[in-house]
Amino acid sequence: MKITKKKWILALLVLLSLMGGIWLYLRFSTESYYKQFYEYSGKAKIEDYEMIADGAGIITHWKSTDPKEDRLMREYGSYYYFDPVRVGSKHILHMNVKLREDMYYQKKRPSKDEYWTVSVYKVEGERLKEEKEIDLFKVVKQFDPDYIPTELGSVYSWNGRELAALQIRSTKDDSIRKKMYLNLDTRKLERNESLENDHQRKPVPAFNVPIDRETSSIEELKFFDNWFSIEPKDLSKTQFKKSSKAYQLLKEKDTKVIVIKPQNSADQYAKSIAVFELFMKKGVNLYQDVTIPAEISKDGQVHTTQTKEEFDQYYDLEKARKAYHEID
Repeated sequence: MKITKKKWILALLVLLSLMGGIWLYLRFSTESYYKQFYEYSGKAKIEDYEMIADGAGIITHWKSTDPKEDRLMREYGSYYYFDPVRVGSKHILHMNVKLREDMYYQKKRPSKDEYWTVSVYKVEGERLKEEKEIDLFKVVKQFDPDYIPTELGSVYSWNGRELAALQIRSTKDDSIRKKMYLNLDTRKLERNESLENDHQRKPVPAFNVPIDRETSSIEELKFFDNWFSIEPKDLSKTQFKKSSKAYQLLKEKDTKVIVIKPQNSADQYAKSIAVFELFMKKGVNLYQDVTIPAEISKDGQVHTTQTKEEFDQYYDLEKARKAYHEID
């Protein structure tokens, strides 16, 4: 039986219509699926790194473990951004999140395609050691099966231990919340009244030197942020040689510069400045006009310093460690 040209065209149109319908269905299904998620960071690992400033900081290049899902989330999702990185002196953490509900108001345990885990890197001298991923829902369930995690806070140092603040909530009564601390060595939850009940404003040195963007690749001194990044066009304002590994990493997308210190570190100022200075041209004095409060000075008086030597002379590290609850 001879097939006419008209029938060929008709068959082709039917096939194209069918393919178009399938494409629209798949697109609609994909869009509907990814629009469900309120919280998303994806999963990422440190692909390469370089220690800087005698171990005070580290340049890290991160790589997604599922770039396809990241792309689909960006295209169809409706989630909002949050900082997934947490830092201590011994650990670097990355939150891996995919949840349909706001984690703070989460009411139930995750379904199979949801997760809230933490990638853990142990700082061992000049090297990073990747450790087993932590599943926050499992950790909380082991502590109390009637609770779920709702918020992962900063990493704190306390008497030699590193603890990540973790708020949990009862699944039976939404109004009941507890502030716990995840011991990053034992991977178990514990209470810490010293950190939990400390709501007083801390005495901190005031760094007043203005930042000149002509000589600096960073805009301001952010002592309490987990990380910072710079634009590749500003690399000429740093002290890294073009041939150095640090320079090459900083040229890459998804590179983060981390100061290795917990949130309540007493020596975070010296560590941070040692790192910040590398991102400025030589000759910038970040210790100029620094005011040390009386509560954390060696003689109990307010001091204004002009050099690192003066800062070290008057800043009382042990007083600060007690004031910041690093030690009892």
